[in-house]
Amino acid sequence: MDKESQIKQNEKFWPKAVIMDLDGTLIDSVPDITMGLNGAFVDAGFEPFSIDEVRYMIGGGVPKLVERAFDVRSLPHDEKMAEVIAGVMKHYSAKPADNTLIYDGVVLTLKRLAEKGVKVGLCTNKPQSITLKVLDQLGMTAFFDAIVGGTDDTPRKPDPLTLKMCVDQLGLEVDDCLLVGDSGADKGAAEALGMAVYLVEYGYCKTPVAEMKPDATLAEMSDLLKLLFPLDEVTRSF
Repeated sequence: MDKESQIKQNEKFWPKAVIMDLDGTLIDSVPDITMGLNGAFVDAGFEPFSIDEVRYMIGGGVPKLVERAFDVRSLPHDEKMAEVIAGVMKHYSAKPADNTLIYDGVVLTLKRLAEKGVKVGLCTNKPQSITLKVLDQLGMTAFFDAIVGGTDDTPRKPDPLTLKMCVDQLGLEVDDCLLVGDSGADKGAAEALGMAVYLVEYGYCKTPVAEMKPDATLAEMSDLLKLLFPLDEVTRSF
């Protein structure tokens, strides 16, 4: 088989689905997460944070966010932590996406994947209830064939459970899927399942994502289309 025929065959059969992370991959949610965290911190009598401080605390869900915030302020992990976690949920749920932006190239990419017959899943550590509110407010819900967020009953990435749940909801096998994320948690979850993983370079990870040795890195989301569909005339015009 010549190279062009092989590429066309790969376009047709793999991936059958792309599973996306949310924060730092599809959306920049730092302003709203900062407001939610600061609302809870002020309620508890603590000093608030700047957006730049919060940016690299994100990842692992609300409990991990609060744990990192307590560590930054050298606060003890006591009963106040549970109070602040509940407070973040209250404040963030009230205004989950007022200042959140969809990254450049994301909507185009999600639409093009659908046109190509590729299913799209979402696997995020963000609480499921808030995830659904954010997607609805941003008009993104319809892009996804499966949506798996964090719950009290599931571990967060890099544990692979929720990623496997997303694969199952899509009705596919792990080998059919590609994960696109922005962090070591995404890399770890995919690696645990033996799933291919691409990492975006613009997310919330302090470590340069290339150092994690993903299968590919993306400078912007539309680069995904160039990698998956290199012979597509529309894609090559981006």
